[in-house]
Amino acid sequence: MKIYEDKTRSAKERASALVAEMTFEEKITQLQNHAAPIPRLNVPHYEYWNEASHGYFGPFKYDKMDVTSFPVCLAMSQSWDPDKIKEVASAISDEIRAYHNIYGYELNDWCPTINLARDPRNGRSDENFGEDPFLTGKLAIKYVQGMQGDDPNVLKTCATPKHYALNSSENNRHNGSSNVDEATLREYYTRQFRDAVLYGHAQSIMTSYNRVNGVPASANEKLLTHLLREEWGFDGFVVSDCGAVSDVYENIVFNDIMNIQSDEKTTGHYYAKNLDEAAAISLSAGTDLSCGEEYQSPLVRAVKNGLISEDVINRALTRIFTVRFRLGLFDEEGDYAYRNIGWDDVCTAEKQKLCLDIADDSIVLLKNDDALLPLSKDDLKGKKVLVIGPNAIYRELGGYSCGSNRIDTTVNVLALDGIKNALKDNDTEVLYEKGWCCGKEFREGVDGRLPGADNESPDAIKRSKEADAEEAAEAKELGLSIKQLSFAKNFCLKFMAPGYDYHNITDAIRSPKKFVTEDPDVRADDDMLFERALTAAKDADIVIIIAGTDASNASEENDRTELDLPYGQNEKIEKMIEANPNTIVVINALGAVTGSFFDKAHTIINEHFAGQEQGTALADVLFGKVNPNAKLTATWYRNMDDLPPVNDYGIYRFDTVNRKGRTYQYFKGSTLFPFGYGLSYTSYDYADMKITKDGSSEKSSAFDANDTMVISADISNTGKYDGKEIVELYVSKVIPEDMHDKKPARQLKGFTKIFIKAGTSEKAVIKLPVSELAFWSNLKNKMVVEPGDYVIELAKSSSDIVLTKTVHIDGVWDAPLAAVTTEIDRTIIKTGETACVNTVAVALDTSRILNAALRPVYSVSDTSVATIDANGLVTAIAPGTALISADVTYNGKTMTGTVPVTVR
Repeated sequence: MKIYEDKTRSAKERASALVAEMTFEEKITQLQNHAAPIPRLNVPHYEYWNEASHGYFGPFKYDKMDVTSFPVCLAMSQSWDPDKIKEVASAISDEIRAYHNIYGYELNDWCPTINLARDPRNGRSDENFGEDPFLTGKLAIKYVQGMQGDDPNVLKTCATPKHYALNSSENNRHNGSSNVDEATLREYYTRQFRDAVLYGHAQSIMTSYNRVNGVPASANEKLLTHLLREEWGFDGFVVSDCGAVSDVYENIVFNDIMNIQSDEKTTGHYYAKNLDEAAAISLSAGTDLSCGEEYQSPLVRAVKNGLISEDVINRALTRIFTVRFRLGLFDEEGDYAYRNIGWDDVCTAEKQKLCLDIADDSIVLLKNDDALLPLSKDDLKGKKVLVIGPNAIYRELGGYSCGSNRIDTTVNVLALDGIKNALKDNDTEVLYEKGWCCGKEFREGVDGRLPGADNESPDAIKRSKEADAEEAAEAKELGLSIKQLSFAKNFCLKFMAPGYDYHNITDAIRSPKKFVTEDPDVRADDDMLFERALTAAKDADIVIIIAGTDASNASEENDRTELDLPYGQNEKIEKMIEANPNTIVVINALGAVTGSFFDKAHTIINEHFAGQEQGTALADVLFGKVNPNAKLTATWYRNMDDLPPVNDYGIYRFDTVNRKGRTYQYFKGSTLFPFGYGLSYTSYDYADMKITKDGSSEKSSAFDANDTMVISADISNTGKYDGKEIVELYVSKVIPEDMHDKKPARQLKGFTKIFIKAGTSEKAVIKLPVSELAFWSNLKNKMVVEPGDYVIELAKSSSDIVLTKTVHIDGVWDAPLAAVTTEIDRTIIKTGETACVNTVAVALDTSRILNAALRPVYSVSDTSVATIDANGLVTAIAPGTALISADVTYNGKTMTGTVPVTVR
């Protein structure tokens, strides 16, 4: 039995042994997202590119698939419910595993997106968990755990948090630099990635396109090695965003597609002199796998010309195959974890219920000034309810969603459907008027096929080298934006890759979708549509406007240039309110919006793209079946002009060009709705706030840096509806008036969600380690808990602080050991040769703790294969594979770093 076939060996040993069996040419085929098979080693073809942001998007093979589509991540984050988000991720990974067991589909999934929503104009706002790093981190941990499963030996799937790092503007992602100081980098932009790795144990990370402080993310050794591996203990593999390694030089694909001449090229970072150098720099920095072909012939030339050694390739492949072994992909004979997941686990009633539960808990009640909601069905008997807006009938599931003819849901409840279903036996007349047209109907086509897709071949499919800029623009009108033109094999189709059938893909585009929008007014005159809706509104008892955005307004590669609702909806909403004061406005958008109608409308609901059950969830809230319990996870600004440019990554007031700052932590301007805001049909009172030390019942106002505070309060439901209240905990550092400091106004440091029956009280309890109050110190070059006074706040939102107490913090934080990382300069050596092992140990405050007095204790699992001395020098003894361990004990905690070595 070969070592890599031995199930008793660790995944790292098996991976190292397998890589050692490969020829150089075979190694090169394994470094891209569509990895070729190696039949002689029983290594199958493998596609690393799959998406599952809020439901399985499926492999891009266009096989017939049913999946469950949950709300987008921004919507789910508004539930403030990490445990439920773990349930969602687990349900998604069930379906991924099922299709793997049935069809052999791959198990690596590029999700979740955990870039921060620090600017609502970002075209991918719907994909993230909001603007706060603490909350995003807590949700990311649970999402990763749900995706990867709880089995200690086998991963269910492999999660890939993305895009690392500082990537929340689309317009400049291929040529821009996100510039911030060290404190902002660590405290704000990368904290959630740290949590996903350090506590969620994510097995893969995706780099971003942009530069970070001048260095492309895919070539950024500080991000990929110093922070990710050494400080956070990451032991998986890093994959580039698609084409990002090319961007280290130039975005060759985009320039080629758009026929941009050499003197006009603007996309790319030109950090490297050519593509060969870009590949070498990226692989050396820590980008192990390329989504693209940059690690093919360019890397071969780089090795040949001495830009990089084969040892670096061996290191990358060992990391990649370690994860594949952890997924059980080479041990699928017989019983193993997750083997029995199959058809019975796809689109189940339980998953449909979970989808509705999380959608119910994601809807935020923004205004209810006249207490119009909840609507009474009894009061609506014999009445007319008018629903207006194309978003009521055109489905929008958000970025990276299912919805093609081959991959779709089994359930599809739109807003109009949900309202009709809720009132179907109520003797209430539900009417619909479109009101205006939306961009989506020009993309979908009347019959659900891609416009231009005839019986022979879709017009949009062209060889990219034959498609000029004008034709590319035409393709965009047909529904294919430029980002969907493939770089893989010169087809103007996204996701084209070797081994995928061209005809199957074209057939998929020609075929009608599973759920076709029934719209007799498709592409009709806007003025006519609105006048008709206005007339109907005057005769209705209740008007429900489903306003919002769709994928044509913003998406990947396209930021919003305006925050006002598109298609003139702001003005239309105001006129509708004038025509009928009993108007409810539902905002169905990818993120925050602005508009003068907010001051005129008395009833407003925020429902981001809420998945396959969005219509049912909306009706649940409208008619009181569900008491709204969600809260915003991103600030809704009153005026877009109050924001700095979207490409400005500063958040502190004086780091932004307009001196107003960003997010609830720093913004000094007017907001429509603050972070953490959300109304309920009931009311809550907060009282009797107490702060104690963990393990004690005595109140305290003085704490050591190593203590844990326990904050509690009595929360009373003083209304007539049962409900769930989200109690938010903020902390602010008291800064002397004569001192200038960049500390935020307040930071979220805890939260809890509790169910309270009407007329009763429950105790909210939140634990807060004092170490959570640490800030980056430029003087000490680490995270430090500063002594002084801190205000502890219990709040209903970031601007509605209900209870406060001031505590004093003193002492020095004895940060525990966080990570031990062990690497070897040559993973494959010959008998008699030596290799050097390097170990880095880092405490949670980012201190590097190894020195002459504290050194790792090395050992080898099989000394007949290799030995190691106290300085980390490895000597090869005989052929085989062994695991090298480095034990480090610090502040009473021992951690072990491991690395394999194979002797040939």
